[in-house]
Amino acid sequence: MSDCREAMMAGIKDVAKAAGVSVSTVSYVLSGKRSISNKTADRVLDAVNRLNYIPDASARKMRGHLSHVIAIAPGRREVRHSSLSAYFMQTALRAKAGGYDVLLLTGEDPVDDILRVAQSNLADGVVLLDVEENDLRAARAAEYGKPCVCIGFPKDHDDCACVDVDFACMGRLAADRLRDLGHERVVLLRSVEHLSEPMSGYLNLFRDSFIAAAEDRQMVVMESELTEYRNFDANAFVSKYLIPKNGATAIVNQADPSVLNTVLGVLSVSGMDVPQYVSVLSCGTLLDSYPMSKGISEMPITPAVQCSRAMSLLLGAIEEHHDIRGEVDLSVPTFIDRGSLSRAREAQKGGCG
Repeated sequence: MSDCREAMMAGIKDVAKAAGVSVSTVSYVLSGKRSISNKTADRVLDAVNRLNYIPDASARKMRGHLSHVIAIAPGRREVRHSSLSAYFMQTALRAKAGGYDVLLLTGEDPVDDILRVAQSNLADGVVLLDVEENDLRAARAAEYGKPCVCIGFPKDHDDCACVDVDFACMGRLAADRLRDLGHERVVLLRSVEHLSEPMSGYLNLFRDSFIAAAEDRQMVVMESELTEYRNFDANAFVSKYLIPKNGATAIVNQADPSVLNTVLGVLSVSGMDVPQYVSVLSCGTLLDSYPMSKGISEMPITPAVQCSRAMSLLLGAIEEHHDIRGEVDLSVPTFIDRGSLSRAREAQKGGCG
């Protein structure tokens, strides 16, 4: 019994003595920070096993040993909508189901944060959230030395995998659905962001695709101005884009649910019913997570789907040594009909600009 207690209480000095090496050599073997000969490393690992020594979390990585931790890097941009938390929770749940804990990185410099965690072997892999079109975290993935998956689709993704909804396809499908209902003039309620910060890649992918598809279908697309949250004026939006006779007959929403709700409130007070007066289609959003004042038809993001696929790729890379660099997995958009779409009002179809 006493031998068992002594073994359980073994420290790094005991391991060094048993292996016939210095304490610093034991530390280097366990952390991987310096190259140690196989013969010496084997002696250290044999002593670790015999003494039942458990290194602290910052040095648990031994040869062939995993930390069973996934690092989640949400990026620097302040995100007000609820989708980021949905992706974080789904990633954490999928990681836990695979036997991994998660480590949320919150440093000021996200790349340095990832490098610190990866190089100290605190994590076996990295998931990037809130991915921008030109995302430095993805561009420098080759430096991490760990498998990396983006939930998003940055331009530079040669050294990481990408999992996302096919937002370019979503843009085309949205244009088709509205044109089939006779809508010739639509307004894009854009994501309300901090103007000094870059846009998430999916917002640009959808916008560019939707505008191009609408032009091909002889539709006129007006775009709301980008403003900060505190400066968004729903009354001005409705007056400018929906009230005029040649105004839009449909809103395509990219904005946060709280922004859309303010627009719906103004429409209701003004007697401009949805969908009789104006149709509303929300794209790339997650309205289920917000108490909307009215049911809005939606082509949503699907965190559960993307996070499941991302974790499958990542664990395959970690445990089966699959090379996932450059792999792209885009899922077909889904449509949820909540009754906010109808045929365009004849009085406004074909109005002159």
